[in-house]
Amino acid sequence: MEKINAPRAVDLVANRLREAVLSGEFPPGAFLPPERELSVTLGVSRLTLRAAVSRLEAEGLLRARQGSGVVVLDYRTEAGVELLTYLLADGDIALLRPLLQLRRAIAVEAMAVACAQATDEDIARLSALAEELAQSEDLDRLAEGNLDFVRAVIRLADNLPLELLFNTVVRVFRTRPELSAAMLADPDAVRASFPFIVGLIRSREADRARTLVRGALEAIDTATLAALEIA
Repeated sequence: MEKINAPRAVDLVANRLREAVLSGEFPPGAFLPPERELSVTLGVSRLTLRAAVSRLEAEGLLRARQGSGVVVLDYRTEAGVELLTYLLADGDIALLRPLLQLRRAIAVEAMAVACAQATDEDIARLSALAEELAQSEDLDRLAEGNLDFVRAVIRLADNLPLELLFNTVVRVFRTRPELSAAMLADPDAVRASFPFIVGLIRSREADRARTLVRGALEAIDTATLAALEIA
């Protein structure tokens, strides 16, 4: 591992250690090198190293054991969904398919709840956003607006856990802009989806909304994966 000589040392050390854990350089059950040795290897103070290790403990990647050192955890059983941001940012594009499945699950459930409890005022605000996006010719605005629109639907569902899960999806898309570009392979279909979703919420038919939104998103996701050449 190369020495670190840059600002934001804690961030950089955390990133370096995270990469080492996720790549298997430090496999589950292994212990990190002793603190003194690792701080010298990375060229940072022991205080900086401890701060970085604490961050990875919070992420479920490491655990300090009194008298033994710092052990590497199995992220599949210990980490949270926010780890997807790092995995996809580091190039594991195969994870996009399950990520899109997560996005669909969030959107479908949010739609069903929104159908049941959105007020007329809520629907009017969502309709105004839908009309704006349906007329947008700016693809960057359309990509960002697509995320804004989904978040607006989730907020109609008044479900904080769903919104926090969606935050992870948003971070991934902002880290990998080619994903958003691929989702706009058919911008007219994306534009048409906004008033369509508003109409479903206005209908108050939750089961029908679930079915139709799932089908529409599956079609968009299939096109996205094809554009990225992911089998």
